[in-house]
Amino acid sequence: MVNGRTPLYLTVLAAIVLATAVLVLQPYSVTSPWNAYTKPVRRYLHAALARDSLTLVRQSAAAAPVAWALAAARAHPDSVELWARKAEAWGGDRRADTADVFLSLPTAPCNMIVRFVEQGSQERVLQASSACWEPR
Repeated sequence: MVNGRTPLYLTVLAAIVLATAVLVLQPYSVTSPWNAYTKPVRRYLHAALARDSLTLVRQSAAAAPVAWALAAARAHPDSVELWARKAEAWGGDRRADTADVFLSLPTAPCNMIVRFVEQGSQERVLQASSACWEPR
């Protein structure tokens, strides 16, 4: 025996199944290739906050990014600490063994740009900058 509400129940059931499938499968989610740079930048900024110049030297390909990170951490420790916890790589430009990576925070109006160079099997910081931490 079929009552008049069967089409309504089937429609609700189909909507629930469809919504569950979209949440579970997430057909439109794409992982950014730039996400691979988020952790190295965070480690770099954590080393700057700890004033760990030896770790910064290991992560860098030149002296300039070491000096920049230490100066930024000294001048803006709260801001660098926030970036070390929440910075996310969202885009960039890759040419041969060099990658310029753009990072941002969900709540900050400015970006950070880090240039990585591939040395062996490791990416090292060649240059770092942020308009928020530069002298005016």
